[in-house]
Amino acid sequence: MTVRISPWVRGTDSAALEEVADLWNRNAQDRHAFYPWTGALLGRVIGQGYLPDCGGRAFEARDDDVLVGFIHITTMREFGYPPAGSVEALIVDAQYRRRGIGSELTREALGWLESLYPDIVHVDAMGAWPCGHMYTVLADGSERSGVFSSESALYRLFERFDFEPVRKSLIMRVPTTRAQSRLLFGGQTLIERRNTCTWLDQVFRARELYDHNLYDRIGYLLSRAIFGYMPGESMREGKKIYSLFGVNTPEGRRNKGYASANLSLLLKHIGQIGGDLVELHVYADNLPALALYRRLGFKKVADSMMMHRRGPGG
Repeated sequence: MTVRISPWVRGTDSAALEEVADLWNRNAQDRHAFYPWTGALLGRVIGQGYLPDCGGRAFEARDDDVLVGFIHITTMREFGYPPAGSVEALIVDAQYRRRGIGSELTREALGWLESLYPDIVHVDAMGAWPCGHMYTVLADGSERSGVFSSESALYRLFERFDFEPVRKSLIMRVPTTRAQSRLLFGGQTLIERRNTCTWLDQVFRARELYDHNLYDRIGYLLSRAIFGYMPGESMREGKKIYSLFGVNTPEGRRNKGYASANLSLLLKHIGQIGGDLVELHVYADNLPALALYRRLGFKKVADSMMMHRRGPGG
């Protein structure tokens, strides 16, 4: 039995797109970030690219005419960041694992990327901002990246290619029925507003992201949060799950409880519209944010590790 590794060049062929989507859907359901692909969704990702100036290439593994492995790698040159690459998706059919197919796909993809873009500073394993996990972000409206602790085989594979752990993230959740209120402002007037998010929606190309902002009575922004619905996780778990993309307080207004108040109102709102759970990702070394989220009732449910491989330009 001989498995061939070659460039995947049929990105506009609907049958080929459905073939890759089927491979993913049959073999990636145990991943925390799983979202079922369709051929149309995959074509949108690979055909249109992730961001401006973000190119990429896919490679396939075949046993005769049967697709048994797939990898997608991208490069991004945007936002003033150093040129970087990202292994966005890697999947091997469960019946063909432990045969080195994932390693061969990774070797081909890295070789292509680093020969074509010699100024690449580093390559991320399974996505990390600013070149985030394309498929999950695009399809699911969430901001997941890195290699999850449950994916030990994938972690070891990247280690063999000199990827090193860089930064750990925690995935935290809170049921909307258990969220802790942190509204501690006495008679101060706070104004809550929600509107469609624009800049982050363009960056992540996710769907239906919203701002949840808190203002004082004269209209000064006190805190901004961004959230969105997670259709993938919701479908898999049979619950309505929302993702918190982050919260920001302008300088000069920090350490006054405005972020806590904003998130308390947001969690209440999500519960009122039928949401069951709210999920977020936070760097494990971001102690102030961790303390805030824990006060609101968030608890860790998983963790992931950002991994980097030094590129030829690094």
